[in-house]
Amino acid sequence: MSDNSLFESSELPTPGLALARKWRPRNFASLIGQDHVVQALSHALDQNRLHHAWLFTGTRGVGKTTISRILAKSLNCTGTLDNPITQPTSTPCGQCAACTEIDAGRFVDYVEMDAASNRGIGDMISLLEKAVYGPTSGRFKVFMIDEVHMLTNQAFNSMLKTLEEPPPHMKFILATTDPQKIPVTVLSRCLQFNLKQMPSSLIVNHLKTVLAAEQIQVHEGALRIIAKSARGSMRDALSLTDQSIAYSSGNMTEESVRKMLGSLDDRYLIRMIDALASKNGKDLIDISSEMGLMSISFTTALQDLASLLQKIAMAQVIPESVLEEWPEAQDIVRLANLISKEEVQLFYQIAITSRTDLLLAPEEETGFMMTLLRMLAFMPDDGLSQSASAPSAPSAPPSPTPQGLSKPKVPAALSKPSNLSAAPARTTSIPSTIPSASRADVSSALNVVSSSVPKNLSAGAASLEELTPQSWRDTVKKLALKGLEGQFALQTALISYQDKSGTVFIKLATDIPQLATPSSIQILAEGLQTYFNIPFKITIEKSTEVVTVAHLEAEDQAIAKTALEKTVSVDPFLEQLKQEIGVTVIEGSIRPLS
Repeated sequence: MSDNSLFESSELPTPGLALARKWRPRNFASLIGQDHVVQALSHALDQNRLHHAWLFTGTRGVGKTTISRILAKSLNCTGTLDNPITQPTSTPCGQCAACTEIDAGRFVDYVEMDAASNRGIGDMISLLEKAVYGPTSGRFKVFMIDEVHMLTNQAFNSMLKTLEEPPPHMKFILATTDPQKIPVTVLSRCLQFNLKQMPSSLIVNHLKTVLAAEQIQVHEGALRIIAKSARGSMRDALSLTDQSIAYSSGNMTEESVRKMLGSLDDRYLIRMIDALASKNGKDLIDISSEMGLMSISFTTALQDLASLLQKIAMAQVIPESVLEEWPEAQDIVRLANLISKEEVQLFYQIAITSRTDLLLAPEEETGFMMTLLRMLAFMPDDGLSQSASAPSAPSAPPSPTPQGLSKPKVPAALSKPSNLSAAPARTTSIPSTIPSASRADVSSALNVVSSSVPKNLSAGAASLEELTPQSWRDTVKKLALKGLEGQFALQTALISYQDKSGTVFIKLATDIPQLATPSSIQILAEGLQTYFNIPFKITIEKSTEVVTVAHLEAEDQAIAKTALEKTVSVDPFLEQLKQEIGVTVIEGSIRPLS
């Protein structure tokens, strides 16, 4: 693209202006990033199928005002003496009086109104009074109302009739960053176009063209940083480029742009994720401290970290999404294979939700450091099959028995045989699924189980003979675990166990493996050791077909609820209330007390 390719005017942009004004597109051909809008407007202009009102929506700096001015030129362009234009065109000449005056901001038939400062009904009435009169020199009179959502309700109401049926010579162009605040009655009278945010690659290419024309040396890495900081706004990108040129005295390097913006080098982000993968808390603290010494914005750092994690997540699902031109491409591929998908999702969620916490932290650096430690603390386990055992009590001489109290006897099932090595291991296998039973069968089974389980949790009070799939539910309830550990125990079912060498190896199945943290497994093992007076080692496997303790509890509650609803439905007192005062029972409101 040549230096003059953005303009069809014989004159280059006025020197000394800010880049965002100096390099504003002057026609649809030079407009970038909004092809869907350009195509629709170009076809309408070429076919002379013109609406009377257009609404352009989108975030700041994506081209709403620019498109409005180009559209105004397209409606009023008269062409040159050699090539006169007698009707609206999608390719304004840029040389006639209408085009040059609109570019200069002095075309009498094109009025730009800022609704943020002219938002009342009086301002709107003054504007609409001008709509009655025909254009002075142009083909159409064009009113452009910027930030139209700032108008008051009275101002909106006053323009409805004119906006619906304006004079033939009148065209309205509305622009806003917040279309949700515009009344539906206004939206229905306009053709609405939503302008997209600019992708970073498009911003980088445009900045290359602009800086080449300005004869300014720049490193491509610096442009990528500016494009990322612009967050989809071309005007913000050009403004940051202006600032970078001044900061670096015309030599825009990646390092100078990072210092100016306070942005984080990707190497720091890579080091963070490596430290998380290796569970190295010291490295995380050191990285956070280094960032503090460099006065880096920790809010921006969390944004950049979330962006990197998103690229890693994409690489795990779609490997071809990693582009070779990315400087961090090799590290993204390596990290995608180093950490699990679950860990990436966890880190991403913590990164985006912790940005608001920085405002509440004593210092930003403290909040950022706690965010990294939170990622480390909540890392999921390496796998579903894991073992945890309750710590064995150290060998110590027996404590003296108080006088008058007999020493409790160890159950026969827990006594160790003299020839331990020759004793075969006792294994109890349990089917992975338990068929559903009728209410009578469930009640009968629960009565049997309840009668066999002791009512206390004193050490040595229970026997392994009671450890059966039917009794596992009551065993868990007797342990009375709280919090996450209690939830984990409720979401388990007993598969099998082995009593070998004085330790019980127990296998449990769960349909919510996320609850099976090392801490939960450890606390459950300690509770079982206290209950049965023998060390336990627990192995977890994932299964979606097991009937867990929680499933059994829910089934019993459903049975009790159904029975109670039947009892209430035939209650004579309730029937009397229905007949006398029209009482109705809300469905689902009847529940057992326990």
